[in-house]
Amino acid sequence: METEQIFVGQITQKAILKYKDSFVLLREKGHDHWILPGGRLNVGETTEEGLKREVKEELGVKCKINNLISVGVYVHSKDRRTSKLFVFYSATVLPKQKIVINNEITHIAYVSTKKELRKYKMHENQKKMLEKFLF
Repeated sequence: METEQIFVGQITQKAILKYKDSFVLLREKGHDHWILPGGRLNVGETTEEGLKREVKEELGVKCKINNLISVGVYVHSKDRRTSKLFVFYSATVLPKQKIVINNEITHIAYVSTKKELRKYKMHENQKKMLEKFLF
């Protein structure tokens, strides 16, 4: 009988974050890919609470979580044992908030079209989610 393999990955929540008329991308120190705002879920948090916390930590703003967009597992191609459960939400920066990046973020970008998005090297799962909101 085969032994059952239990999922031991991380849970990561990401925001398709609308700010004014665009969506937000970030690049972290030491990384060459652009990512959506968000990050790992802490013990005791719901995915929505964790996402709000991550957006506040990374961008210094509060956001409204709008809708759950997708949930899926990403398995790293080089190390098949490293898995992440991604939870994607649409979200909006609350009015009168100004984005100020923290010391973990080196760059920020704002995109509103698929053509603009082509300029940014992103992980495919995040890029596909964002493309759903762009024209």
